[in-house]
Amino acid sequence: MSSFSMIVTGFLLFLIQWSVFPFLFSAQWQPDLWLTVMVMSTLIYDKKTVFIWAVAGGIIQDLTSGSSVGFHLFIYLVIASLFYWGGRRRFNRHWYVSCIAVMAGTLLGQIIFAIVAAISGEWVSVPAYIAFKCAPLMLVNGLAAICLHRILWSIRIEGDPQW
Repeated sequence: MSSFSMIVTGFLLFLIQWSVFPFLFSAQWQPDLWLTVMVMSTLIYDKKTVFIWAVAGGIIQDLTSGSSVGFHLFIYLVIASLFYWGGRRRFNRHWYVSCIAVMAGTLLGQIIFAIVAAISGEWVSVPAYIAFKCAPLMLVNGLAAICLHRILWSIRIEGDPQW
């Protein structure tokens, strides 16, 4: 992915995430476009692009969400690392692979969030957290992945053929 297309895509993601989605979705169940694009980039792009999306998305999410600085960055880097090195050879261009990967990445991110919250002394009811926070977020991120699948694959710079 070229630098120009990354900047344009990142700017559009920022506008949609923080200017449009707050009016369309509840704050708890708002799609996380940065996470969606970052997970999908592990299926499509090279290592440099993947980690640029993870770092940029993590920093922007930390600064705009009001959470402690480094929290989203840590989660995004863990997910990017696991997905890039663990699932890189098992992808193809089907939309459902992108959807499943994003949903799995969302679940992993929410598990990490719950673990960090529990370590920090916050009481977390796991069934309630999964039912009311994680499951709806997985669904909306999965739908976002379906919508973004063709767009991200179309701006991919072709290199080695993938199966």
